[in-house]
Amino acid sequence: MPRLGARIYLTADAGPIYDESGKLVAVVETLRDMTVQKQAQDELHRLATRDGLTSVANRRSFDQTLNTEWRRATRESRTLSLLMIDVDFFKPYNDTYGHQGGDECLRQVAAAMSGVVMRSSDAVARYGGEEFAILLPATDPPGALIVAERIRAAVEALALPHAQSDIAGHVTVSIGVASVTVSSGVPAQLVGAADAAFYRAKHEGRNRVVAAEAASDSAVQAA
Repeated sequence: MPRLGARIYLTADAGPIYDESGKLVAVVETLRDMTVQKQAQDELHRLATRDGLTSVANRRSFDQTLNTEWRRATRESRTLSLLMIDVDFFKPYNDTYGHQGGDECLRQVAAAMSGVVMRSSDAVARYGGEEFAILLPATDPPGALIVAERIRAAVEALALPHAQSDIAGHVTVSIGVASVTVSSGVPAQLVGAADAAFYRAKHEGRNRVVAAEAASDSAVQAA
């Protein structure tokens, strides 16, 4: 409703009226304002798919999106990339700054990542605890690495103090990147490759981006 500056949801019911001979003589139409009900439905959907702390997608929503994008990529034989991200030394952070401080840290990290990932087709999710996942449909390996490095830099630019970090005086993240040109297989292959790269990033010193190594299955490739 442009003049009101608001969106209104209406339902229309139409009922025919016939005369004694069965001829249609009129139609009674009833409009009902369903805006409140629609807004309530939208809010329930948001609560079911969003992480309550960070407002990015939750694990359930991410898994559904991954399965959907995997099927689409299979049909179109296109590349799908995945970033697995973990906040470095988060347990010591929680121990030092308390759970409220830890929650605020995760909120700011999630916001920084969302600010980098701009396409509507991309999915940023809290995967669990201090771990996040970002799905990048139709993104080739070089592009995925660029996004990953921008995310790492964006989190570092927050300059959130971290007195217990062994590598910096501020909060950092480690990121594993994997890409697959989907022709067969299952999404777990992509997740496993990104996970392995993520653990390599941890072992190689943290605060870095590491690409997945070539997997035995030819469908999964190094980013």
